[in-house]
Amino acid sequence: MCKTPVKRGRLAGTRARQLELKQTLLEHPDAPEVIETAVRTASDDNHKNQTAAQNTLIYRMLPISTFEKAVDSWEEINIVINTIRPETEATEGR
Repeated sequence: MCKTPVKRGRLAGTRARQLELKQTLLEHPDAPEVIETAVRTASDDNHKNQTAAQNTLIYRMLPISTFEKAVDSWEEINIVINTIRPETEATEGR
């Protein structure tokens, strides 16, 4: 019995379409205005979409590889929390 192999990965032509869209967005005349609006929104403490704008900018500006290298160092982090309770006087009946 011969089975047809399952193709994995992106569909043919997907990468070319992604590159074409990227080039179109970079060359669009409104691109600088859109970027300025996103930065202004991320900086405005009173804007309702500030968090979304900040997340979008952070995810696009910082390379993920920077954080992936730091994943190995998680084993080295130790957190110790000590609480200090004031000594209370012993009272009779309690």
